[in-house]
Amino acid sequence: MIHGIYLSSHGANAQAVRQDVIANNLANASTTGFKRDVATFQVFKPEDFRRDLPHRMVGDRQKEVGALGVDRISTDFSSSSLQKTGQQYDIGLSGDGFLRVSDGQKEYLTRNGQLHRNIDGELVTLDQGLKVLDTTGKPIGIPNTATGIDIASDGQIAAIMADNQRIPLGQLDLVATRNDQLRKLGDSLYETQAETTPAGQNLQVKQGFIEASGVSPIHEMTAMIETSRAFEANINMIKMQDESLGRLLQTVGG
Repeated sequence: MIHGIYLSSHGANAQAVRQDVIANNLANASTTGFKRDVATFQVFKPEDFRRDLPHRMVGDRQKEVGALGVDRISTDFSSSSLQKTGQQYDIGLSGDGFLRVSDGQKEYLTRNGQLHRNIDGELVTLDQGLKVLDTTGKPIGIPNTATGIDIASDGQIAAIMADNQRIPLGQLDLVATRNDQLRKLGDSLYETQAETTPAGQNLQVKQGFIEASGVSPIHEMTAMIETSRAFEANINMIKMQDESLGRLLQTVGG
């Protein structure tokens, strides 16, 4: 294979992967608590150079730049801005950490603080109905006679009764873990094989708010345009080199 076509094809593949990542970010520009993904590229040296093979290409060819590929797709876990909703069951997380939730069998981590009280009086996530856990690992129950709830900045929850009496219900299990061990599951949910620890004091809970998506539509659209142009440039290079090879073969064979 012509070395130029080889490089251009890998460049096109890398840009295609980046396009998919950016498209997914744009699709979640309004998803509560969503964290944008970033495709990281790496230039790979030719195989004989990487493996230190005794038989290398002629001259200094072994030192040439190899293929461009996607090294990994990482997630930017930076805190996003909080949007006021005024809903008593909504919470916004500011700082490093996650809310621990469960479907009854498996536990997950999330920063989507859109919550509500289900028919059984349990505090659950609005979209998936996952139970919000307290620091003991149990679901948080809200009395049916409660007229509202109060959530403190450290996650302490109290039910507000009709006579304004406050009944402690527990504390949200706010945890931290290694970000590089988190795996996205969709719907702003994550799972991790790493150990979780109580979140630090820099993680604050704000009632009546939700965390906005970590996606900047303008930034992502700009990146999409750049990626589309880079993809097109690689495809054009492949066509040009293929046509050049065809003319060469016609000339030699003629």
